[in-house]
Amino acid sequence: MSKTYIIDTLRAHLKARDLTYKDLAEGIDLSEVSVKRLFTGADIGLDRLEQICQFLQIELADLFKASPKKRKLISRLTQAQEAEFAKNNKLLMVAVCALNFWRVQDMWSHLRLTRGQIQSLLQRLDEIGFLDLQSARQYKLLVSHNFAWINGGPIMQMVQGMSQEYFADPFEGDTQVLRILNVRVSTAAQVQLRNRLEQIAQEYVDQSRADSHLPLHERPPVSVCIAARAWIPQFMQELIRMEDKPNGRPQLDRGQDTTQGQNQAIQAENPAQKTRKTGAETTVKPASQTSAKRTSGQKVSKSGVKNTGI
Repeated sequence: MSKTYIIDTLRAHLKARDLTYKDLAEGIDLSEVSVKRLFTGADIGLDRLEQICQFLQIELADLFKASPKKRKLISRLTQAQEAEFAKNNKLLMVAVCALNFWRVQDMWSHLRLTRGQIQSLLQRLDEIGFLDLQSARQYKLLVSHNFAWINGGPIMQMVQGMSQEYFADPFEGDTQVLRILNVRVSTAAQVQLRNRLEQIAQEYVDQSRADSHLPLHERPPVSVCIAARAWIPQFMQELIRMEDKPNGRPQLDRGQDTTQGQNQAIQAENPAQKTRKTGAETTVKPASQTSAKRTSGQKVSKSGVKNTGI
């Protein structure tokens, strides 16, 4: 098969998903110029071709099939769809399994659901456009690399209500960490640090995709929680002279030599003892993808990042 045919097919898959060269460049950690060069004459090695296929969530064999269906990858669900997920924990469970690249056989083996129930739930996810159910044993995920739950939506509200359970852990495992920093940082620096945290979050997503070929038992689950906002706990507000800003939010009296800063906490917890759930105060929007190193762990762990400001 000619190189021209492969390039044309890749373009068709990009167009079917409403993706640009810039999107692809961010997804495979190349410059947009380099990606354009690949599509206008430069040689594409097998490794690079596999990387592009992985980003497009297709198999190499798909390049030699008929033209792709025009099904845009989704980056968000609708409010109604999230509400359905929040009300149906079985549907949400299967959706999360799909996001974590579980095989259908893994769902049969590890979920307390019958094969018939799993099949029905997969069919519902197909109707929503979350995945393409190709057979009883195979599906193709139809969410983009930067998929996220709606900030303040039904799923985020549900997760925030579980935050106490998430943090009820000593965070003592080798893969766990909890750090709280009370600092004073300029707004510009806070924006830069936030972007770096977003990049770390995206690295988790990238690594999940890179490790998707591994057996399930070699991919222990990890839940990441990242939040950032100015915050003064109530007990501190009672000890600090405050003045109201125009928006009604409390602010430190400028006449006081009292520190108001930003708390940054990085948390990771091991759910091997008990299944944990996560809470977040601000949804992280994934930044540009970075190269993911393949790793495997022996302990099931959860991790999160939390920013608050005092």
